[in-house]
Amino acid sequence: MRDPYSLEAEHAVLGAMLIKPELIDVLSADLKTSDFFFADNRAVFDAIQALRAKGSPIDFLTVAEQIGTLSADASALAYCADLHRNTPSAANARSYANTVLERSTVRALMTVARAIHEIAEGDSGTEDKISQAQAEINAITSSSSANDTITAGEAIRRHVEELERREALGGAMDGLATGIPALDAKVRGLKGGQLIVIAGRPKMGKTTLAMNICDHNAVSDGKRVLVFSQEMSHAELMDKSLASLGNIPLGALQDGTAVNTHCQRIADASLLIQSAAIELYDRSGVTINRIRSVARRQKMNLGVDLIIVDHIGLVDVDDSRANAVQRVSEITRQLKLLAKELDVPVIALSQLNRQLEQRPNKRPVPSDLRDSGSIEQDADMIVFVYRDEVYDPHTASRGIAEIIIGAARGIQPCTVRVKYQGMYSRFSELEASAEDAPIDLFDDAGGYGPKPDTTPKVTSMAERYKTYGTRRQ
Repeated sequence: MRDPYSLEAEHAVLGAMLIKPELIDVLSADLKTSDFFFADNRAVFDAIQALRAKGSPIDFLTVAEQIGTLSADASALAYCADLHRNTPSAANARSYANTVLERSTVRALMTVARAIHEIAEGDSGTEDKISQAQAEINAITSSSSANDTITAGEAIRRHVEELERREALGGAMDGLATGIPALDAKVRGLKGGQLIVIAGRPKMGKTTLAMNICDHNAVSDGKRVLVFSQEMSHAELMDKSLASLGNIPLGALQDGTAVNTHCQRIADASLLIQSAAIELYDRSGVTINRIRSVARRQKMNLGVDLIIVDHIGLVDVDDSRANAVQRVSEITRQLKLLAKELDVPVIALSQLNRQLEQRPNKRPVPSDLRDSGSIEQDADMIVFVYRDEVYDPHTASRGIAEIIIGAARGIQPCTVRVKYQGMYSRFSELEASAEDAPIDLFDDAGGYGPKPDTTPKVTSMAERYKTYGTRRQ
């Protein structure tokens, strides 16, 4: 099959530029040199662009002089004169430009098809082949976009519509909820395109918080959640969900005694989980390319509303030569791009540097993120989980966790205090009198922390989880 092209359309576009130079910027916004199939036409287009850049007059004489020589059997002056003479009007120039662009895109697709065929016959692994093929297709998608810019007028029109949409919400959640009202009041919803990083030292409850958010969205709100777990197996994650949703002691699930003592609760919670749209991926050695491939397939086949990755430090990249900082940088960049591409929030868990434990105040700050440069740059929100009882078993804040919003676009840093029920693998709300306290940024002890306050009283929120089943009916 020969490459598709339209010589007439290419001539019409170039001729329109010669007889009406004010169209050059309009037509050039969509076209590039490689969109022209014929070498002589590419030379004319390049000459026009060069003259435009210099601010020189543009007509068939100046363009011919700029070109110098064309192919062996063509005179630049004669060629440009023919373009000028054979284009009676520039009225349909945009239509011809669209034809040139369309034929160019089809040629690019044919080239990609050949490249994918070669990739398929190569020696690399299947996942690498899929990733390479996807990259080839994405390159066409991005390059074939007709116009990557919008006018300020169009931008403000769209934004006014967005403001009206926000007003219509009337204070309602704009995005996915976390299931913790005090935290939702600060965050105002996890939104499509966002990369949210949940970070903390070991035993703080990062995975517990992530799975609580997963369960709330999938079980309570009927959302589709995709979880990549490198830290825990799917069985360990199910223990956490059963404990949280069924109000079953996690230890009893882990040692098997819950089967006899909490049989009905296990059955009830299991039914809730079975009806939820949660997909788990717990194979070891997952690469960022594999995450992208699985997420795209999930979005295409079943749909997905939320993606969770546990955790960044255990995700691999294809470049074995990359150091830790480069690896994390590539992972966070790709996760952010994935969130934007699929228009879903992506929650990624991250470890913290152990050096923070040498400070008197061990509450984390963004600089404590392990290999943190790219995380701070790519994340839309960085959330820290801190429990004082991990370091001080005798603290007055036993059973209390601090969810610290350390950095977020459009949100002031703040701390939300919640109840931590480790026995049931969940975070839950404090009573109204124990609202989150204001925080001192960069206090003398070297970390975020609440100002001195009395220890809040807590109330059980177990009844809240009994409503999961009725909400779905």
